[in-house]
Amino acid sequence: MQVFIQPLYSQLSPGINACPLGCTDFCKVQQKAPDFRAPDGSTCPLSLHQAKTYAEVAQGDADVVFNKGVTGDGKSLAMALPSLMDPTFRMMSLYPTIELVEDQTRSQQEYHEKFGLDAEKRIDRIYGEELTRRIANAEKSNRFQELQQSIKHKRVILTNPDIFHLISNYRYQDPAYDRQTLAEALVNFPDLYAADEFHIFAPHQEASMLHSMELIRCSRPSSRPFKFLFTSATPKPEFLKRLKDAEFKVVQVEGSYSSLAQPGYRQISQGIDLTFCHLKDSDTLEWLRVQVPEIQTILKTEKAGRGLIILNSVAQAGKVATLLKTLLPMVEIQEVSGRIDRKERERNRQNLQNSDRPILVVGTSAVDVGVDFKIHLLIFEGSDAATVIQRFGRLGRHSGFSQYKAFLLIPGRTPWIMNRLQESLGDAVSVEREPLMDALRSAFDEPKNFQEYHDRWAAIQAEGLLYQMGVKCTKNELAVIQPLRDRMSISFQKIYKSNPYRFSIYLSTWKSLTKTDEALGKAIQSELLRFRGDSAMQAAVWDGDRFYTYDLFRILPHTLVEVIDRESFIQAAQQKGYDEFSFPDPHIQVYLKVQEWVKERSDIDLTCGYDSSADAMKCFELILLDRLQLNHPQSEVTNCLSRRKFLMYLVPLGKRQSQWDVVQALRLNPTFGIYRLTDAGNQSYACAFNQDALLLESMTGRLKSFRKNQTKSLIF
Repeated sequence: MQVFIQPLYSQLSPGINACPLGCTDFCKVQQKAPDFRAPDGSTCPLSLHQAKTYAEVAQGDADVVFNKGVTGDGKSLAMALPSLMDPTFRMMSLYPTIELVEDQTRSQQEYHEKFGLDAEKRIDRIYGEELTRRIANAEKSNRFQELQQSIKHKRVILTNPDIFHLISNYRYQDPAYDRQTLAEALVNFPDLYAADEFHIFAPHQEASMLHSMELIRCSRPSSRPFKFLFTSATPKPEFLKRLKDAEFKVVQVEGSYSSLAQPGYRQISQGIDLTFCHLKDSDTLEWLRVQVPEIQTILKTEKAGRGLIILNSVAQAGKVATLLKTLLPMVEIQEVSGRIDRKERERNRQNLQNSDRPILVVGTSAVDVGVDFKIHLLIFEGSDAATVIQRFGRLGRHSGFSQYKAFLLIPGRTPWIMNRLQESLGDAVSVEREPLMDALRSAFDEPKNFQEYHDRWAAIQAEGLLYQMGVKCTKNELAVIQPLRDRMSISFQKIYKSNPYRFSIYLSTWKSLTKTDEALGKAIQSELLRFRGDSAMQAAVWDGDRFYTYDLFRILPHTLVEVIDRESFIQAAQQKGYDEFSFPDPHIQVYLKVQEWVKERSDIDLTCGYDSSADAMKCFELILLDRLQLNHPQSEVTNCLSRRKFLMYLVPLGKRQSQWDVVQALRLNPTFGIYRLTDAGNQSYACAFNQDALLLESMTGRLKSFRKNQTKSLIF
């Protein structure tokens, strides 16, 4: 099934005398940046949504601004513009990946050059590894001091939401300073807090962001207005409702688009030939093998052909890259995935810009989020509607090629997707963007909302923040901080429609978590206070000349490995130019050296030393479980997890059931972290770890059909 997707044009700001910036006699943007030229026939270089966003941030009365511009229409510039127009303006921008922080740092440097600003003095980019590097190079320093220095003295801070969360949850402390010092700096210095790619935030991350917003609003003096800016083409209605319940003033800014070239519009996306490929009895690897001649022809058609393949699995990406290097010797194959460190990615990025050879990049979700590629060929898999739309938006953003082609690969096990697409698009040979987006949303499932998590755990997360604010406070500190906690409690009651005593100084629900089982309660509390959520099975991997961390369950099915000690791993990594602080020991369960990537995937399941009669094997509730073993063909791998207890949730399975029956019953994304566990009595379970365990626990009421699989009597 093939359709032509029509090009897309974005309306420009009307300009002088009608501009949202209030320009009357001259363009304020071009006054600040003379080389930032408006297109012919226009007086303003900005798209309409960029000008509107600036006006809302700089002059509007809304607390929260959602920029809903489409992919490729300059949301990054819309985010940066207030700090470029006003050199005294301070902003903190949050990006979900380090790659995006680095990519946006380069963009900010280019913006600063156009606006005549000193990027080196004004910009700082911060993430965990960079903080560790600074501390190692300083005589006496820590994360608290490095963050405080940056927030106080830099006008533009590019960081990730993890650090924002840790500061606003009082997780960074220095005995030389009051407990609230760093949080106060976060509250008082930035004028704008901006979060990019907000649509990919998970439920617990949305809750954390909302709670941090309440901290800032309740702490901020009325004389200093604050702004939050979220960039997302599809803001989630549930999050917007919670903002409304919290009485935030929210405004949504949209661009105006057309499929026709016309005065006052700028082209932001090229026309694209899109082919929907139902793989039926094949798979992605086999489809690519068959399509190699066509791929080669498409790449050779252009002077410097550029293509991108986006897959759902790192292992699959590695296999595809290896295959194509053999079958396409005249094409340079580059991999961008969790296996590839930032140094190699930077080399690949520069090569992509400068090489005269055809280049085909094979990537995973590492290239999904925001990083720009100048390509004319896109081949991609998808899991849900948001992922498919995000990945499709990688293509057509740059002119200079004669034709743009996309191939969306649809697994044979989901024939209903093709049926839905055919129903939506019919016999159309040419489609505008919005009808295409509607067709993709109807054909693919929307990302899971997890409303149950918000009903069950989000309010307890809020209690955790209030609790953290008062931990180890002196009487004087508590006297200062308690009025703030009271104000925040009132706001949380509005969001969660709670009993007024719940968000009081007693914080009863939070404290009750540790009363029955202290170890279990502390594990739950720790997970609720975390932002990103570590994989319970994090491995440090030595893979040829590459060193990286990855989920153990996602790499073992595709490799033969050797278990090694940390010292050997770090020594080998340092010889290749890696730093020890790139591999923080507390977050790593095992150190592996890859011996071989295998052709056939092997199933890796869990076993444990208990049977179903043991108290440790409670189902449909959160538990701490130890004595875990991996069902793996290599004996040295089997026991690498056995000494640690894990926060888990178990669902008993029938003899003919697998963990995928739970995924189907709850309509979870296929990439959800759920595994199969078999106990000593041969009873099988679907299990999840850490924050995935919290998500499953919140949906216990929807798992009634699995209760009949329990072998242990429920009477006791």
